[in-house]
Amino acid sequence: MIENPTGLQRLIGWMMLSAVLLSVAAGLGWLPGFYSGGLAWCCGLLLFGRVGGFLRLQVLCIFSIGCAALWWGLDGRELPWAKLLATNQILIAMLIAVSFLRLVTALRADPQEQLPMGRGALWRTLLGVHLFGAVINMSTLQIVGERLSRRQPLTPQQGVLLSRGFALASLWSPFFVAMGVALTHADGAQLETLSLAGLPAAAVALLVAGIGLSRHPGVTSQAGYPIHFEALWLPLLLAVLVFGARGLWPEVPVLSWVSLLSLLLCLLVLVLRSGTQRLASMRRHVEAQLPTMGGELALFLAAGVLTVGLAQVVERSGFDWPLQQFGPWQAWGLLWMILVAAVMGIHPLISIATSGGILAPQVQDPNLLGMTFLMGWAVGIIASPVSGTHLTLQARFGLSAFGFPRWNFGFVLQLMLICLLALHGYDWFSAG
Repeated sequence: MIENPTGLQRLIGWMMLSAVLLSVAAGLGWLPGFYSGGLAWCCGLLLFGRVGGFLRLQVLCIFSIGCAALWWGLDGRELPWAKLLATNQILIAMLIAVSFLRLVTALRADPQEQLPMGRGALWRTLLGVHLFGAVINMSTLQIVGERLSRRQPLTPQQGVLLSRGFALASLWSPFFVAMGVALTHADGAQLETLSLAGLPAAAVALLVAGIGLSRHPGVTSQAGYPIHFEALWLPLLLAVLVFGARGLWPEVPVLSWVSLLSLLLCLLVLVLRSGTQRLASMRRHVEAQLPTMGGELALFLAAGVLTVGLAQVVERSGFDWPLQQFGPWQAWGLLWMILVAAVMGIHPLISIATSGGILAPQVQDPNLLGMTFLMGWAVGIIASPVSGTHLTLQARFGLSAFGFPRWNFGFVLQLMLICLLALHGYDWFSAG
């Protein structure tokens, strides 16, 4: 969070919130999507100077490739400005809106509370990071990591626990940006199907991760986080509201419901807890927290340019992927490609956007493709040395980001086998 935001940063924060509201209006059919996208682009350009390191280089490369693809694909035709502005605006709105949930989700423990120890604490922390991370995303890593490292530095084992528990939530959570990406690039996939199919895979993967971590010789002296699961009532209520709204108004994109209900529920809970005085925390979040999301914003904007550019290339070239069928084995092959790209430093978002643009028109079952994208996101986060998760753990707690691929190597192979079984299980169940 920015301690003393400047006037420009405050303005950008309110512009980002306005982009969310315009995106919701577009989802309800009241406005075109390019209004929200245009505002997001303004914020992205104003914040790009704050994006540094490898992420800045990656964004520039993605944007350059997208522009080159547009130039070749259009072949002198008019630039599709509206499409460029509107692409990924609904994902950006969801990313911003869900960040407000950290204001009302009671994850923080009493600083005086004794940290639990041993295998029981490990399992409780693993499950807690998974469930709370499924809703408030990256904030979970920061809150839990800061508490665990208060008296002694975070150990690699604790870092791996956070990495695995958090990343596996992308297999099913409707509030994880991975779900939005999967629904966007696997056109026709259904939220209910993807969540229900991803939950068993996540449960088995968590079990395998916990068993592996509990065998570490120092686990009995390892501290865990005192997570209180009664605080999960709010995330569960939000999930029920999203699925209920989706059932009543199926014509409205589910990501628009996630954005709208996240904001409304946050506002309602803050008012009910202590009146309008607590609304000051919402204002601080807008002005001091939203402007720190420049990196994520730039990545999604650049990916939108790449998506539109690749679509123009495919249209001009008449490229037709020689795909006879897309079943579990083909999906697993695609998953390996996403994994290898992630290890090389290519963000899963780029792999998904690229493969989705090529494969989505030919795949008969978009849910199978969407499952593959969710799995690719989870595996990519765990295996990549430059994922946002590992870079955060490095920057905040001093763990080597390039150590995580080595520490997670065996688990990644196990996760790939779990994904293969889940893909075959879904194929068998849907065929029956």
